[in-house]
Amino acid sequence: MKDFDQFRKLLDEQCQWPSVYTFKFIVPKARAEELLAVFRSCPEVSVRESSQGKYLSVTANMLMSSSDGVVAVYEAVAGIEGIIAL
Repeated sequence: MKDFDQFRKLLDEQCQWPSVYTFKFIVPKARAEELLAVFRSCPEVSVRESSQGKYLSVTANMLMSSSDGVVAVYEAVAGIEGIIAL
């Protein structure tokens, strides 16, 4: 996907693979299960609720083998309505 080409290049310049990559997202509470399903096999996932309870902040630390794996995660969550990647 062309949108991720520059991101992939930047990751390869700044990271040595394999590497632990930190994913951070904000997602509407109603869509949280869709996001958490992507990280089901990840041992390090933390979830915090917003002050008004409408959103969740999700942080996941995953051992990634390459920039392609990182991009694949972002592509997998891109269809979740209302998600914000940080």
